[in-house]
Amino acid sequence: MTPHQHTKETRLYNVYFPIWLLLSFPLAWILVLPANFLIDSLVLLLSLLILKIQNKKERYKKYILSIFGFGLLADSFGLAYFWMTVRVMGIGRTGEEPYITIPAILIAAIFIFLFNYFITFRKEEKKHRLTLSLVFAIVTAPYTFFISTT
Repeated sequence: MTPHQHTKETRLYNVYFPIWLLLSFPLAWILVLPANFLIDSLVLLLSLLILKIQNKKERYKKYILSIFGFGLLADSFGLAYFWMTVRVMGIGRTGEEPYITIPAILIAAIFIFLFNYFITFRKEEKKHRLTLSLVFAIVTAPYTFFISTT
């Protein structure tokens, strides 16, 4: 095996974090999904409390599944960027070079904002809609992308 081939193999594993982890260790799903749901729940409840938005319980029930699902979808767009840069274009490794990792996190954060602003919170008054969408984009962006898998 040439050094170049070894690098590609290593990169393949890096690209699929946490996908490769979840496929290799299915029990990881038991931790990852509830942890994401818990974080989304805490951010939503604290945001509703701080913004003094009424009917917290009803709004929580109305929004949490959408926030959770769109968050996972947005994270997958960041992972797709990793795949394109690392696997297809052969540039760097995930979690090790900020010039790859930061754009991936920003892509996911932008989609988190867009999904929440235009879909999840579309019926909220504009001030709350913007604030909630920004809070979720900033606080729940996939900062775990910084974790190197090598």
